[in-house]
Order: sequence, then structure tokens, then C-alpha cells
Amino acid sequence: MLYRLVVGLVAATGLLVAAVPAFAAPPTTTVTHQKGLVETFVDVVPTCEGGGPLYTITTTSNLVSKESVFDNGNVHATFTQTGTFTAVPLEDPSLPSYTGHFTNWGNFNLNGTTANSTFTFNVRGVGSDGSTFTNHQNGHFNVRPDGSVNEFFKCH
Repeated sequence: MLYRLVVGLVAATGLLVAAVPAFAAPPTTTVTHQKGLVETFVDVVPTCEGGGPLYTITTTSNLVSKESVFDNGNVHATFTQTGTFTAVPLEDPSLPSYTGHFTNWGNFNLNGTTANSTFTFNVRGVGSDGSTFTNHQNGHFNVRPDGSVNEFFKCH
């Protein structure tokens, strides 16, 4: 799912930044805006149970991301992506196609002793057969100074 891709990218970013002292100078901030971003991928329609038939999913969205990197190596990053989607069954044309709206938000923070990240993903779809689905996912992790990890993932 798109959620797994985003979590993986943010986690990888966090692993690339070295731990440094906790006090920070003013940050270098980069803000990126992408409008009309089109992405196509194969996945399942999001459910809390997971699995299901494969769909070709095409999203059209706007994305804003902001990253602040401090002189001491501390990082704060956040993004919001919102848009529409179409989902067409890949292998079974008797299944409904879906159209709908989604919003994805996330952040990442790193300082000399800890790292944390939180994500939310919301989607609502309407099927060609009149069916509907909604899905809300929320995930969080933090790495403590001793290296232990606390994390949760909830789906509604």
C-alpha cells in the first residue's frame, strides 16, 4: 500500500542521519510543492484485514513536504498528500472498479538521542456497483536513547 511505501521512505531517511547533540542552530528548511502528481501502481483496496484481489490504482494528488535540518543534525520533516484515485480490478473484471479521495499525512523527527514518526492515511471509495468503503490508518514509532523501539499501527 501507499502507506508502506511512505513509512519505508521516511524510515530510510531517518537511518541516513547521524545522531548528534540536542541543541540546534536555526534550520535549513526546504519546502516542496507538487501539483497534479500522477502515480500508478498495483495493490489491494485498503482494508484493515489486508489482502484481497489486486487492483491497478492511479492517483492524482497534490503534495507538500517540508524538511528542516539543523546545523547539529537534528531533523524535522512533514508532508501532506491529498487527491483522488481510481482502482480497476487487475485479474477479475467482474469485481467493481472504485473511485474516491485520499489524504496521507506524516512527520519525522530526529535529534541526538531519539527519533519518531507518525502517519495517518484516510481513504473513501465508491464502487461501480454502488458499494462504498472507508479506511483510516494511523501509525507511530519512536526510537528511544537506548535503541529500543516503541511502535503501533491502528486501522479503522
